[in-house]
Parts: sequence; structure tokens; C-alpha cells
Amino acid sequence: MTKREFLKQEVLKGVAYFAKPFGFTLNKSLGELSRKTVDGWEKYQIIFLQKDYGWQLHPTVLVRKNAVEDIFHQISDFEDKYKKGTPTIGSSIEALLSATIENRLTITDETEIDIVVNSLIDSFKEVALQFFNKYEPLSTIHTALNTRPEDTSLTGPIFKGFKGLIIAYLVESESYTDLKNVYKKYYQNFEAGFYLPNYERLIELLNTNIHKASR
Repeated sequence: MTKREFLKQEVLKGVAYFAKPFGFTLNKSLGELSRKTVDGWEKYQIIFLQKDYGWQLHPTVLVRKNAVEDIFHQISDFEDKYKKGTPTIGSSIEALLSATIENRLTITDETEIDIVVNSLIDSFKEVALQFFNKYEPLSTIHTALNTRPEDTSLTGPIFKGFKGLIIAYLVESESYTDLKNVYKKYYQNFEAGFYLPNYERLIELLNTNIHKASR
């Protein structure tokens, strides 16, 4: 094992030990801690960016709601093997804290392991767990996504309209029809309309009303 890989594994092991009582298990290969929920999963993912001096760490939080993703993948172009791994919403810790890239953690030596682990644990306790708790209800995600349709911070620009409309449908939002039109205009203008056909397929699917039972 290289020194670089040793540092990575020790950091993951340290964070995983702390997170285990909260129901999170470690996937070493993906660098993430995950916890199953009644309707999906939650993940605290640590992205290790390789640098000449060692690692730069980029922790993120991800939440999946199966009801949303099951509908989305009926019209998505994802290969089957990737469908179970898609989140509904997510964010980097630095975005949630309004931090900058200069504030990212770095590790170059064994002497820094405890400092880095403790910092990641703090982010897990103070940011990740709060994020998971806040966005546990689908209604809260609906408010976060659809109050400002132009804000793509929790979904990225490609998936915003898809996820936003599906959730509005699932919570039976009174704004569903308005949002359907708002997001249609969004995809007409986004990437020269590339994603518009899939979005229109989604509308057709939701119009069939076949997912009422999953609410």
C-alpha cells in the first residue's frame, strides 16, 4: 500500500468509526458512508482529489428518495446498473457553509490524520446530520426545489426540472401545473433543448397518474 493510499484509508476508517453508531456503514472503494432509510438512503461522501503533495478532501452529502428516482428512471437514459446509485438531492459541505476551495482539507502526512478526521467528523455532526434531518420529509425537498425553480444548487442544472416536477407531483402540490410549464420553458432554453424530449416524456408519464399509490 502506498503512503497516499494509507492516508486515505486511515481517514476513512476514523470517520467511519464515529459514524457507525448513527447507522452509517463505510464503502471504502467509493469513499462514502451510507445509511438506508425507509424511502431511500443518505450518504456522507468524501471525495479525495489527488494532488502532488497528497490529498485534497471534498466532503459532500447526498439524499435519495426511491419514489422520485423510480419515476425518473422510467424516462432517463441511465444504464440499469447506475439507477440505484442516483441521489435526489445533494450538496458539497463547502457550498452549505459558503466556504471556498481554499478552505478544503488537505493531508500529506501521518501526523495530520487526527486533525483531518476530527474536522470531517465535525462536518458530519454539524452539517451532514442536520442536512439529512432537514430533508427527510419529501415536502421539505419540494419547498427547497420549487420555491425558486431557477436555483439548481441541490440538483445541478440537468436534473432540476425532472426532480422538481416529480416531487411536486408526489406531494400533490397546487403549483404542479405552473411548475410543469416553468420547467418546460427551462428545458427549451437549456442546452439548446437537448433534455426537452425526456422532460416531455416525463410529463406524459405523470399524466397517466399511475404513481398515486406510491405517495
